[in-house]
This record gives sequence, structure tokens and C-alpha cells, in this order.
Amino acid sequence: MKRLWKILGILVATAILLNVVTEILNRKSLIGAIGFALHTPLVFLLNSLLFLTPFLLVFFTRRKVFLAVVLVVTGLTMAIANSVLLVFRTTPFTAADLRLVKYAATLLTTYLTWWQIVLMAVAAVAAILFCAVLWKKAPLDPGKVNLTESVCVSAVSMLVIWGVLNFSIATGAVALHFGNIGQAYKDYGFAYCFSNSLLNTGIEKPQSYDQAAVEELESEEQTQTEDAKNIEGRYPNIIMLQLESFFDPLLWKNNPVQGDPIPMFHFLERNFPSGYLSVPSVGAGTANTEFECNSAMNLDFFGPGEYPYKTILQKTSCESMAFDMKNLGYKAHAVHNNEATFYDRHKVFSQLGFDTFTPIEYMYDIERNPTGWCKDKVLVGEIEKVLDSTMGSDFVYTISVQGHGKYPSFEYYCEQIHEMDEFIGQLINMLNTRMEPTVLVMYGDHLPGFEWTAEEMENGSLFQTKYVVWNNVNLPAVKRDVEAYQLAAHVLNMLDIHEGTMIRFHQRHLDQYDTDTQEYLDAMQILQYDILYGDHEVYGGESPYPATKLEFGVTPIIQRTTLHNTDQVIVFGGPFNSYSKICIDGKAVDTQYYSKTRLIAKGVSKKDGEEITVQQVGRDKIHLGTARKRQETIKR
Repeated sequence: MKRLWKILGILVATAILLNVVTEILNRKSLIGAIGFALHTPLVFLLNSLLFLTPFLLVFFTRRKVFLAVVLVVTGLTMAIANSVLLVFRTTPFTAADLRLVKYAATLLTTYLTWWQIVLMAVAAVAAILFCAVLWKKAPLDPGKVNLTESVCVSAVSMLVIWGVLNFSIATGAVALHFGNIGQAYKDYGFAYCFSNSLLNTGIEKPQSYDQAAVEELESEEQTQTEDAKNIEGRYPNIIMLQLESFFDPLLWKNNPVQGDPIPMFHFLERNFPSGYLSVPSVGAGTANTEFECNSAMNLDFFGPGEYPYKTILQKTSCESMAFDMKNLGYKAHAVHNNEATFYDRHKVFSQLGFDTFTPIEYMYDIERNPTGWCKDKVLVGEIEKVLDSTMGSDFVYTISVQGHGKYPSFEYYCEQIHEMDEFIGQLINMLNTRMEPTVLVMYGDHLPGFEWTAEEMENGSLFQTKYVVWNNVNLPAVKRDVEAYQLAAHVLNMLDIHEGTMIRFHQRHLDQYDTDTQEYLDAMQILQYDILYGDHEVYGGESPYPATKLEFGVTPIIQRTTLHNTDQVIVFGGPFNSYSKICIDGKAVDTQYYSKTRLIAKGVSKKDGEEITVQQVGRDKIHLGTARKRQETIKR
């Protein structure tokens, strides 16, 4: 037993050292890490003990040295990953990032040079080889594991860790929920915040949640008028345009760029409804701003760093702007000039009620910027196609991508948003020529990933972008700052549209100017919990919003004539693009994109009974849709 306590002392020292190194990397400062330990010793102790927790497994194996070294390497890898992410996106490493690994892999060449990627690969291989050698060479404990003694030492250790954790929470030294996750990592330490993000997901059930509480909230919302503003007998088209990393450079006090990169946006800001938009993230997190704007739900009630797109919305539908507008007869469309599978939008948009989704796999004649992102001007034509695809009113949720990092310089970033500003002008010109009542809501999803501080901003915040509401229905140029989850309610309020549970809830409080009260936040949490995790009391016990059957693209792709012989397949039809792949019995084969009307697959042959189809296939090999057939296959 005495030997185990001695080992525990070594492990405690190791955990403290690992915590110190992690906080140096987290704060990019030795002095900052020392200050953290001296000014908040209880929090520092808690983080050290949390690092100690996995090391307690050492007591249950004879390979104590091997396991301890592997845990140290794992801890250092996480600390380095956090430090690297803070450079590229200013948002720290959370458990949610583990669900985004496959997306991060597709972006390696955007953020890293090939030499950096090679060095990372070499380091990973070296680490694996090191662990393999360590497995063989590391000394084994001479005797068998004494389970009784090991359980005793581990139990005492866990009791201390559990006690310090609960004491820290009870005294307010650390918080269970935090809105500004970047600041939380500095206040509460990496180990605590990452552990919180790992275990704390979803929305906690409110203490006051019951049927009566929900019914009271719903009855209050129903007091809103239901007379919506019609123009010439129809609702206006509503287009929400989420602009990737779009930010007003004039707000940065140290802005080195002369002139105004976004003159069109500033013109619109002066002459149409506009204001600051408080968003849930900085430097990254597009999908979370998207979630708040579409669902009218507050992300603060979810776990730290959580992406609802990767958790609850994987299998649960959610009332949203799309569902609400469809209740009024709209068709709901999503448009995004990036891969459909990024953030699992190809699945999630069905849970949010969209009828169609046009990703880059269904776009044509795209241009890319120097860092490889699709330029936003392609969205003008894609939005027009969506509007042409129906006879009635359309709700179009558009997510742009041109402003995405990595940025070689701030000047380069300004060049990109200047082109995005020109795209805004082109889009408005197109909408003007259609002579249809239209409302276009434009906003930035988050600030770009530069190492800024709030003190460097004219508005004193890293969590505010700007929004503007261009329209041809004579909305008054109201200036009001709103949260991302309030934006849809604010815009619909100006249109006298009061459709949707969360929409009516926000509109009532926006009208009363009481959105800063705890009562407002508590009631919002009750509604969000009921809709996503509770008993759907607000709907009478059953959600009326089943997931939709999502269709990709609004322009049909036709497979007209298929020719095949012993060594190649040729398909005529279209319109095809570089994502169009010839498939034999559903399996994609190497396909040459010859033109919008012709695809060729050489070196393949079709056997009797096998079916030849054309499918749109993303870079990650996921099949999105199949072309319609108009003629039979011809064998030559």
C-alpha cells in the first residue's frame, strides 16, 4: 500500500506539470500561467486533479510506465491542438471538435502548408512507433495488481477530486455554463472547460419545467396579432444571407487598410433596417450562428462548445424558420456554395424543415479565390434559380463561403469581403429586376480568425457582427441591436408576421424591451427544452414538425442516353459538373467530366444486369442524388 501512495505522489506531480504546460500553451504566456495559479489557486488545483483522473488507471495494470507515458503524450497533444486552434480561429479546443475531425481533415491544405502537414504526419507516425517500442521495452510491475489496494487508493483520490470539483462549483470558482467559451478557458482552465464540454451536452431540464409552465408561456404568445402584411395578395420572398466571416473593418481601431472595402453594405446600413448582431462564436462556428438564426434558440443553454448540428439535430427535428414559413404557404430552400456534408447539413436541413438544398455539388461555373473557397457571386444565379422554381413565396436560407480563412494577411481578407460586397450589389440588382416583394436579411456569422481583443474594437466586442435588411416593401429603417436568435423574430415583426413558437415568444419580449431579464432567459430555456428534449407540451404532446424529404438542387439532372462497350461508358444528358459520377450498380467509377452534357468513364465495362446511373458525389464520397433517366442504355 505504501508503494501505491508513493506512485500516487508521482502521478500528482506529473498532473501538475502537465497542467502548467497546458496553461502556458493555452495562454501563450508563462507569466499568464503563473498568474492563473497564484490568483485562482483553487481552480488551478481543480485542473491539476482533473488531469490526474485518467492517470488513476495506472493502478490497475502492470504496464504502469507505458500507460503513464501514453497519457502524458495524449495530454500534450490536446494542449498543442488547443494552442493551434486558438491561432487559426481564436476558439479553443472542445469535445465538439472531436465530432468535426473529418471536416478538419478536408481543410488541412487550406490552413497548413504541405511541409507542415508532412511534419504532422511524421510526428504522428513517430508517436505511434514510440508507443510500440515503449510497449515492448517499458518495465513491467514485478508483482500482480492488488485490486483491493488499487481500488482503495483510486477511491480516495476520486473522492478528493469529486469534493474539490463540487466545492469549486458551489463557491462559484467555476461555472457550469458559460457564453464566452474563449474567456472561460482563461478563467477556469483547459482541463475543466474541456471536461465540461465532454460531459455537459444538451439542455438541462429546468426546475420549473412542467405542462402548466409551458401552457402559460404559449397562452401569452398567442396574444399576438395574426394579421400578416401581404403585398398584392402574397407574402414577400424572405432571403436570409449568412456571410462567412463578414465584418466591418472600420470597427477595428488598428485597421491598416485605406478606404472602405464594403461601401455597398455601408450604404444599405444607412438606408435600411440594421444594427449589431450578437453571435455565439468568434473566428469559427458558422453552424452555430446558423442554428440560432434559423431556430430562434439560444445556444447558451446547450453544453459548452456544443454544435446542435452534430448532436440533437442528428435524429430530432426542430421547429425552425423554415417550418414556420411553410405554415404560411412558403417553400423553404437552403443554398450553400460549399460541400453539402460539411457540418452534416445534408442531414440536418431535413430536420430543420427545408424542402430543397443546393450545395456546391449542384452548382455550375464556379470560381475559387486564392485559398480555394468558392466565390460568392455564384450565389446570385443559384438564388434566382430557387425563386424561379416555385410560383408562390419562397424562404431561402443562403450560407456564403468566400470570406472563409485562412488569411495570408488582413489586406487579403479585405479584398475578399470587398468582392462579397460587390456580390451583395449584384444580388440586389437581380432581385430588383424580378419585381417581386422581397426582404433580404444579410449578416456576418462571426468575426474572422485574427488575434484581436475586444479593446481593439470600436464597439468593444468580438461577438458582434452587423446585419442589414434590404427590402422593396417600404419597411422603416429601424436601428436595433439584436441577438442572433432574435433576428428572425425582429424581421418578421416588421412584416407583421407572427408565426412560430419561438418567434412569437421573442416578439413579445422585443416589443416590451425586456430581453435582458432573467425571466426572459428562464422562459426561453423552458421552451427550448420542451421542443427538443421534453414532452412537446407546447404542441399538445406531439411535435407537428416531422423531418422533410430533402431534395438536392432545383434544376433536374437528366441522364438521357447511355452508351457502353467493353471498355468505356459514355453518358449524355445534364447539366453535369465535376461532381457528377458514373455509377455501376451504385458504385462510382473513375469519371471524366467532358462537358455539361457528357460524362465518360474509361477502362470500365458493364455486365448484364448491372445498372448505370449518374450520381452527384461529394469529395468525401457521399452520394447525394441520382439523375433522372429519360432513355434506355444503348450497347455498342
